[in-house]
Amino acid sequence: MDLIGLLSNVVKENVTTKKILLEYPESTIKKLVDKFSKQTDETEEVIRKNIADFERFKSAFSNEDKDIFKHSYDKMKSLIADKSTKQKSKKDLESLVQEYITKYKGADLQLTKLNIKKFFEVKTHFPQLKEFKKDVTTFNPSELNAMLEKYFSKFNNQGINELVAAITQKFHTMVPDEDPMTVILPRAKRFVKFFNLIPLNAKLSSYMTFEEFEHVVDGYTPMDESEYSVPEIDTSDVDITYEDDNVLIFAPDQKHKCINIRKKYAPDRRWCTSWEGSSNYYYNYRLNQNLTLYYVINKNLPSSDVNYASVILVDKWGEKRLADGTNSGRYSGSSVIPWKEILGKIPVLQGKEDYFRPKPYTDEDQAKLQRYKSYNLKTTDAVRELGGIEELELWMELRSPDFKSTVNGDEIFGNLPEEIQKKYIGLGNELSAGMVRALTPSAMTYYVSKKKEKLLQKSLKDLSENDMEVILSKEMRPYFKSLKRKYRNELETSFDPGYLTIEYPSSPNGKYMRLFGIEDLFDILPSDTSFLQIENKSKDDSIVIKIPESIDRFTEMSTLVFDNVIDKLPESIGNLSKLIFLNLTNNKNLTTLPESMVKLTCLQFVSVKDCGINVDNLSPKILKYFNPIGDFWEVNFPPEMMGNC
Repeated sequence: MDLIGLLSNVVKENVTTKKILLEYPESTIKKLVDKFSKQTDETEEVIRKNIADFERFKSAFSNEDKDIFKHSYDKMKSLIADKSTKQKSKKDLESLVQEYITKYKGADLQLTKLNIKKFFEVKTHFPQLKEFKKDVTTFNPSELNAMLEKYFSKFNNQGINELVAAITQKFHTMVPDEDPMTVILPRAKRFVKFFNLIPLNAKLSSYMTFEEFEHVVDGYTPMDESEYSVPEIDTSDVDITYEDDNVLIFAPDQKHKCINIRKKYAPDRRWCTSWEGSSNYYYNYRLNQNLTLYYVINKNLPSSDVNYASVILVDKWGEKRLADGTNSGRYSGSSVIPWKEILGKIPVLQGKEDYFRPKPYTDEDQAKLQRYKSYNLKTTDAVRELGGIEELELWMELRSPDFKSTVNGDEIFGNLPEEIQKKYIGLGNELSAGMVRALTPSAMTYYVSKKKEKLLQKSLKDLSENDMEVILSKEMRPYFKSLKRKYRNELETSFDPGYLTIEYPSSPNGKYMRLFGIEDLFDILPSDTSFLQIENKSKDDSIVIKIPESIDRFTEMSTLVFDNVIDKLPESIGNLSKLIFLNLTNNKNLTTLPESMVKLTCLQFVSVKDCGINVDNLSPKILKYFNPIGDFWEVNFPPEMMGNC
């Protein structure tokens, strides 16, 4: 049965889309369809749906964008996608979950997270349906679970339902050259059936490219045996150490051989020695750790059994490790396992221990070790210098470079492809603040997932510059308010109004200012602060802090120091009537002073050492009372103006 025929058995005609279009007469819709059909290969049904989406979002567009006839088809889709993404981001998952469990006390946290993610997964494919026009929090836990069941638990005898069909149709439209029946539909079925295995921070399928969808589905969901493409995977070049009716033992000596064994015999396994792309660490195990790999297929077990396919890793002393189907804990390939315990899991290996022997490096392996183990980059373009991405991966696993401590390390890291950035993180390397700023969006998501839990437990004083860059990322937005409350509580008992210094961004109050801004910090400083010093302690001389007008709330201020942090003083500084000493050292971008300084009649001393102040920029009123000669200016207010000092 062809795709359209198959899906038509599942998805009924979208009458709701027609209702949305009623604002446009049918004759108008036909004109639009005729116009857009000349600009795209998409079906009339898809074009009509996009016209309906445009109508749905139109009220939020600017006036110049509201006329659909002005737009090309691509421009119309771009407007829809932009608005849809913004609506999606209005409430992130974490804040919605918190809102939900606050409203429905006793609701299971993990189930709530999963069901809210499911709700939006379906909503993005069927936004026109009545139930998805409501806020998710209007459904109590039982109602929400029951509503979602038909999309995630009920399938026809071919494993298809409305959601599977919609996802298949979406990607068939996106990648028409891919075979929908053998490439797209099976993955759509697995995506929906095993949705609980998909990471909560993964994109909704509506916002994925097909490549992203393929990667997520293949990486996190088990395949049905009917999907295995056994004939097309060639393992003829892999040495077979032993085979009988019960067991098959491979001895792969190259990365691609490990990949092909997994793809052919156990495509749902997630061993890092046989995964594709940057998640593969074959060279780290084989060359860095000097382990010999054996892949074991237990023919007596179904492919779903954790002991059906395993990897046994043998070190140079003959001790063994085991990675089974779970690839976790004791059986993740990292712990030495007694042979007796291995036999308990794989009895068909009885009497076959001698087949698992350590093997010395091949000449090719030895050459790789010699080339890469101590090789240092000479440029900031690692891909070009090493001759390609695969060579870069190999070097990274063998060399374990520390870009954080490398000259130009931030630039080298910023030039890495996204998947190699992830590999660097996966190898357990820490990042500098500059490297965090250079992360691609996907790599940032990956990095935050690794770092988040420990970061949330840190106190303000223990945060590094790296930590602060991560906290300021969009991935940490769900925690921003709670962290702000936490850090504010840490600060509120630590102020001495008689001597308050802010070292940016190394002191606790400097870190708070870095994260939440100086105005937020000023809100919690004591109003009777008499000494305030703000100093840039970072290596970045380009840091500029905008001093807010609210500085005049510190009515008792007598000494004020801004060291290498400003390029301008606020007019409200003239309201600090008790100010005696003003130090503006090292502010090279500060070129003038506000005229309001003539109101500082108690001022006795101004330091402008290493400032960029140009006397020609100063108001004549300032020059009347200030003597702008040298690094330390004298102040000459007449006695009658200093009566309040």
